Amino acid sequence: MNTVQALEWGIYMAVQSKVKYRRLMEKAKELFIQFGYKAVSMDQIAEAAGISKATIYNYFPSKEELFMKVMRDIADEAYRDLDNHLNNTDGAIAKIDVLINFSMEKLNQFSLAFYRDIMTNPYITSKIMAIKKQKAREIFENIIKTGMENGEIRDIDVEFLVTLLNIMIDGILNNFSDIMNDKEQIRDFCEKFYDFLKYGLSNR
Repeated sequence: MNTVQALEWGIYMAVQSKVKYRRLMEKAKELFIQFGYKAVSMDQIAEAAGISKATIYNYFPSKEELFMKVMRDIADEAYRDLDNHLNNTDGAIAKIDVLINFSMEKLNQFSLAFYRDIMTNPYITSKIMAIKKQKAREIFENIIKTGMENGEIRDIDVEFLVTLLNIMIDGILNNFSDIMNDKEQIRDFCEKFYDFLKYGLSNR
């Protein structure tokens, strides 16, 4: 094999590697969302993606790490979408409505097993919560400050309120398995939480 052929072969292999990785991530996401973390095996993911299990381990040392990458990708995509909706919405109360609608939309996309498996795995929960808490802080701070500036939200200690909201979210998630038995309960809880948030902050 001459230099040109070696270069072409190297490019071909790099492209194939990207194709396999993209297919792996697509199928892993589909399976995890539908069946949760525990019920899905690496063999099932490999079969769905049309690759060997050994190929998966070339990218990820464990199913847990693969799942975490899937979760980060899901979170990144969701927050980009949410930011776009919030940036195109005027008014703090309207932004809170965007949050509740967005939450309900995402709730319908994932199985109950998916939520339960996340909340019952301490390692996964801690990693995900670190991402969510930072983003939640940014979103809440923006909404509250915007609302105070335009008079929609009463004057309040922003740092205190954002910290309180994060503590409340922690409490909800730490007791998830005790208070959430089905999607209807989750939906009802979320609606009441945002209702409390909206009218508790309102200056009207």
